[in-house]
Amino acid sequence: MTGSATILSVTSKHSLSVPPGTRRVSVRKRHGAVESDLVAVETPLEIQVNQRPLVITMRTPGHDEELATGFLFGEGIVSGAHQITSIHTQDQQTALTTGELATGRIGRGDRVLVELEGAPPAASVDRAQREFRATAACGVCGKGRLEDLDQPLPPIRQVECPTEILDVLPDRMRPHQALFAVTGGIHAAGLFTLSGELLWVREDIGRHNAVDKVIGRAVLQGATSLEDRILVVSGRAGFELVQKALKAAIPIMVSVGAASSLAIDMAAAAGMTLYSFVGDRRGNLHI
Repeated sequence: MTGSATILSVTSKHSLSVPPGTRRVSVRKRHGAVESDLVAVETPLEIQVNQRPLVITMRTPGHDEELATGFLFGEGIVSGAHQITSIHTQDQQTALTTGELATGRIGRGDRVLVELEGAPPAASVDRAQREFRATAACGVCGKGRLEDLDQPLPPIRQVECPTEILDVLPDRMRPHQALFAVTGGIHAAGLFTLSGELLWVREDIGRHNAVDKVIGRAVLQGATSLEDRILVVSGRAGFELVQKALKAAIPIMVSVGAASSLAIDMAAAAGMTLYSFVGDRRGNLHI
């Protein structure tokens, strides 16, 4: 070939298909070659309640209705699916029924519109609205006072589950972490029965969003309490994740990573079983 144009070698580690929730980008490797790579998508989502903007959060698109429901449940704005008359993404103007949502159908709008039966609790809405703009890494953004972190929690049912079952739960969840497999940049949360049966897994760029999606699906299926379920998270167990689990009355939480001091204290005070570093042969059962 003649001329002075520089020829770049472009290769790909993945197939040409782009899974939902990812975007293909070009990267230059240290050895000079340009390769195609997949990265996790992070975009803003606005949640409106009864035509009133409530919160903007950064998330990975997919299961947005579940995310909104889990968030509203965690903030005490709804106590169950019976309060939700309709929920849909703005670019999908046909409202989804609870049955359709329970199948895991994915909506991809940048705004979720929620209509509730009657007016939601004013105090809960005002608390959630107060300076509320959450990032993908923040589960307590917008809380204006320390008192806002101390919220009422339902009683936790005392249950037992052998560590032999808890130890294998991350391995059972991993085959369902499709976005993490191709990007390496996604958190996951999974809901299990006390016998170790996997119910569903959700992924998101934000660890608290993944938990909201998991809990939100359960709420949309009619659950008001998850007192016989186990929550597994792919990263660390921080305060905000333990708090979200406790609000759903989840008695056992398992994390692949470490648990923070406040998460340990909160779990102990509530009677939750918190098991961290699972799969790392440490298996820290916090007592």
